[in-house]
Amino acid sequence: MKYPVLLLCLAVLGGSALAQGQGGALQSGQAVFEDNCAQCHRSNGEGLPATFPALNKNASVVGDPKPVIATVLNGRKGSLGRMPGWKDKLDDGQIAAVVTYIRQAWSNRAAAVTPAMVAAGRGK
Repeated sequence: MKYPVLLLCLAVLGGSALAQGQGGALQSGQAVFEDNCAQCHRSNGEGLPATFPALNKNASVVGDPKPVIATVLNGRKGSLGRMPGWKDKLDDGQIAAVVTYIRQAWSNRAAAVTPAMVAAGRGK
């Protein structure tokens, strides 16, 4: 009975250490997300059914980062609506931070994205 509590504590501490270890990238990514993305995708990453896709537990979000970077840069038209592109509004560091955030927030666990990866997605 004590082990689930221990695992919960380790998960919380691990998440905190991860955020601190990335020099605040997760915090800055969360701020970018809240300012630009949460209105549609919700602060909990669950989106709005039949309108905006969930980012939490989304295989596309935690898979290869290149399509996620391209979607944030260029936007997307789809059956669920249109997502605007952010390449003219956010710099490489901001996009790297927000993509890292959505890949590591909620129950998602995927590798961080760097500004160099975003620059490559821009064709720089």
